[in-house]
Amino acid sequence: MGFWASPAGQLVILLVGWLVITGVRRLSRRRWPVALLTWDLMTPLLMICSLLLGLSGAGNILPWLVMGWMLIGIGVALAQAIHNHELLYPQFMKTFWRLSDLYWLVGFVSCFLLTIS
Repeated sequence: MGFWASPAGQLVILLVGWLVITGVRRLSRRRWPVALLTWDLMTPLLMICSLLLGLSGAGNILPWLVMGWMLIGIGVALAQAIHNHELLYPQFMKTFWRLSDLYWLVGFVSCFLLTIS
């Protein structure tokens, strides 16, 4: 197993990704969208790191993570449709993506703990 596929390598990837996104955000302060947070751009990195950790020891949890993510999408769509009597795409995507941030953070931590144990 190479360094980048190891748990320590995944933490380095996430740290470097966080620093790059934060640096770009500070450099383009005026042109950076106000509603876009650093966590919003970390979700793809968390997904990729969870996938790589799944290949090195936490593979049984990945299908469950993806199914849970789909259930979050269905739940958000149903909740907004019932509450607002309509489904507005921008509101749905913002809510879904913010919940995805939290979900994949928990998913990465669980894959990380399964890999190091």
